[in-house]
Amino acid sequence: MNFTSPCPTTPIFATLINTLLTSQCLLSPVDLFPSDYGPKLQDGDQFDFIVVGGGTAGSVVASRLSENRNWKVLLLEAGGYPSAESEIPMMCVAAVKGAEDWGYDSEPSPGVENRTMCCPRGKALGGSGAINGMIYLHGNREDFDSWEEEGWDYDSVVEYYRRFEDLRGVEDERFGKGGELKVIWEKSLQPLRQVLIDSFEELGFGKFTEENGIGHTYAYNNIWEGRRFSTAKAFLSTAEPRKNLHLALHSHVEKLLVDESLKVTGVKVRINGKLLKITSKGEVVLSAGAVNSPQILMNSGIGPREHLERVGIRAVKNLKVGRNLQDHLAFTGLAYNVAESALLPKNRGDVIDELYQYFMHRSGPLSKSPAESLILFANTKRQPNRPSLEVYHIIIYKDDIYGALPFLKIAWNLPEGAVQQLKASSQKSHVILLVPALTYPASTGEVLLDGSDPFGPPKIFTNHLGDEDDVQTLLDGIRLCQNLTRTAAFSAQAP
Repeated sequence: MNFTSPCPTTPIFATLINTLLTSQCLLSPVDLFPSDYGPKLQDGDQFDFIVVGGGTAGSVVASRLSENRNWKVLLLEAGGYPSAESEIPMMCVAAVKGAEDWGYDSEPSPGVENRTMCCPRGKALGGSGAINGMIYLHGNREDFDSWEEEGWDYDSVVEYYRRFEDLRGVEDERFGKGGELKVIWEKSLQPLRQVLIDSFEELGFGKFTEENGIGHTYAYNNIWEGRRFSTAKAFLSTAEPRKNLHLALHSHVEKLLVDESLKVTGVKVRINGKLLKITSKGEVVLSAGAVNSPQILMNSGIGPREHLERVGIRAVKNLKVGRNLQDHLAFTGLAYNVAESALLPKNRGDVIDELYQYFMHRSGPLSKSPAESLILFANTKRQPNRPSLEVYHIIIYKDDIYGALPFLKIAWNLPEGAVQQLKASSQKSHVILLVPALTYPASTGEVLLDGSDPFGPPKIFTNHLGDEDDVQTLLDGIRLCQNLTRTAAFSAQAP
């Protein structure tokens, strides 16, 4: 296996992971999923339903549809099975720009001095759920209720969440038990967690409730028995015995097939270098994500007429496809040194012990998400029940013993000068990054085609900070974090 990474501890990780794979100590998730039907597909094959994208939503939809044994269901995924590395929760930091990431970058945004941003998108079974930080929360009640569609209000939708959830480790009536998707809570022993909670409460923030939407809360994780637990694993593993569900991997959909009555009748897909037309007797479900779904629609002639004609595609339906792209921009420049007592003691030798813990017992730090699950939802706009900001934190241990900085540089597109400053700070003591992020950005961008190559990367215009309202809200978030560091609880952690 070829495993590359900028992390200083990578040789250790790579050696042990390769050893495990060779000795079959680490089971591949491939065994859990349906076999790859892609090589068997023929031009003109027909199914009752075709689901495009085996990600967070597509895996669920395909599984649920196949519960009707009379329906023949095809699930198309552009990537492959999730890798063994992606199973290790702590290793999610290495996923950005890796083999299971589409590797997209945004176009330059004037609002952020024409900088580009990394746009991670999962390219594997499980979609972005195969590479993300495994944080799990319900959406904001106000969002669901504002849809104003019968049956889609929060109280209606949350019942479906509860049906597929299986919460472990804590009692929480908001979440379900006994469903397919493992959701866990693990009590953190880090002293810093309580320091931050005390700091939040000094500023007047209480515990988060779904009724008020504001306050501090612990998020849950999609991890089970020390491994990532995506919706693909949750729903496709249970569907694996069904003969009516067919999974085709490395199947890159070019476009939808649209007849003269504007009905979608199937897809055109590239598999093993061949272009096939696969048809559907029922429906085609497009669930390829916020970037790839609009790309497929526009390749099909469904989108802004002017743009489609400019790239040589005949428009069959003039719609604002690709518009209203919203990205939750975060400010990553608030770094503070904290006393060594703020975190559990660590040294470089511990990393080896932690590797042993994980590979032998699926426990220890590698079995947990590196994304700190304590979150503050704050409102600076006086809107009831809807936060304007989310504040989370990132830990860089003294001397960066976990090699976090190279990954943060890639994921956040940090200038080399900022990386060197963080490195210098981490040589003094532990560093905490307080990160305010926009929850409801007023700035909207768009996804456009880059020429007429249907398989080329699209152009992603995030338009970060294009609206002055976002600038002011993010400044509010920066001031909030600065005030947080002035509280008695936080000040006591000065090194």
